[in-house]
Amino acid sequence: MSETETLSPLLSNEVEQATRRLLDKACERDLSLATAESCTGGMLASLLTDVQGSAHAFERGFVTYSNEAKHEMLGVPMELIDTHGAVSREVAVAMAEGALARSRANIALSITGFADVGEEPGLVHFGCARAGRKTAHREEHFGPIGRGGTRVECMRVAVEMITEML
Repeated sequence: MSETETLSPLLSNEVEQATRRLLDKACERDLSLATAESCTGGMLASLLTDVQGSAHAFERGFVTYSNEAKHEMLGVPMELIDTHGAVSREVAVAMAEGALARSRANIALSITGFADVGEEPGLVHFGCARAGRKTAHREEHFGPIGRGGTRVECMRVAVEMITEML
């Protein structure tokens, strides 16, 4: 099994082990992954590249913190953001589908949410896209656990969703 040296000692052993299993499965199946992150600022991309020997399953990551970046880098229509808000099911799905379309990855996971401020602190939407399948969505209400706590919880959910999409 590959070693993991994560950037955050706050991640549980369960998340680290699940990440190793996910990357091992992706490598076994010759599948590559992409991320489209907003409130996590690239933390998922970092986690997916922390595992020695399996990091080649990671194809690329998009950090799209601003609405303009979501539009320019992922092709999310500004009208969609204006209508539903950047933290919404619709935008999370569009981000995942945009990351899939603008990469060579087989699976793309998106994260957009309110880490510690906004309408509802701890509200996060996830999208997971794979060619030939319906894009998955998940909405989480982590509550006011702070920026770091929300981001760490996002890693757990993201790894679960990608694993399910494998």
